[in-house]
Amino acid sequence: MEQFLEQLEASLGVPAALIERAASARAAASGASTENIVRAWAGAGEAPATAAPAVEAPPAAPAAAPEPAPAADEPTGPAVEVLEATAPLPEPEEAVDEEPEATGVLAGFPGWLAAALLAVPILALSYVLIAPNGPGCGSSGQLAIDAETGLAENCDGTEYGVSVISFFSIGEEIYNGSGRCAGCHGEAGGGGTGPAMDGGAVLVTFPSDQCSEHIRWIELGSDSWPDATYGANATPVGSSGAAMPGFADSLTPEDLAAVVIYERVAFGGEALADAEMACGADELEIASGE
Repeated sequence: MEQFLEQLEASLGVPAALIERAASARAAASGASTENIVRAWAGAGEAPATAAPAVEAPPAAPAAAPEPAPAADEPTGPAVEVLEATAPLPEPEEAVDEEPEATGVLAGFPGWLAAALLAVPILALSYVLIAPNGPGCGSSGQLAIDAETGLAENCDGTEYGVSVISFFSIGEEIYNGSGRCAGCHGEAGGGGTGPAMDGGAVLVTFPSDQCSEHIRWIELGSDSWPDATYGANATPVGSSGAAMPGFADSLTPEDLAAVVIYERVAFGGEALADAEMACGADELEIASGE
């Protein structure tokens, strides 16, 4: 058997001791003798039968493990059996295809910030759909933006932060005050003991170029009026049958201008800006702020 082991060692490049160990393992598994296994690997057939069983030599001492040989072509035949006798190599772990973690545009942001970034455009779009032209001046505040300067201003075009007298509102309060204009001329200007002013009648008597005369008439009244007539249509003083009281002692110049502006706008239909300009509201506003 030694010659067959040497023959296999030379042809396979595997130590004879390993080949013999592999043959012994195969013999124990198949029931054949180790020699017949070695002979079969060497291609010599089975050993001839003998009368007496051969006495096997004591097992040789295990040879030192040889240095690992460089990789060669995969052996066939007995080399496969040699590899089976050695410890099995660990099977490689199956590769698991892991899907990459999905990363979106908002990945890495805190949840509340990501929600805010999504909510703000939605709110802005809703606002555009509800109010495409934006809020009217004064409907959501008291500011307007000057298109040329880009500065904030009051809705009437005056500088923002500067106190502005609302002559129309003051005049309305004075007109309807107890013992004043509404008692004689009516709350809607339709007349009573005093002449009517509605339907534009007030502007017939005191047109735009005579607003100062309108103020003077209320200030002095019929008793202190220096002429026999008043207004552009030369209305006789006292022609209504009732005296016109003067309010010089009870109303300031701003109050007098305010009630005249109210009458001209509310009953005469004059534009507020035109009434304020005709009655010198700009000068009165400056005077009232001093």
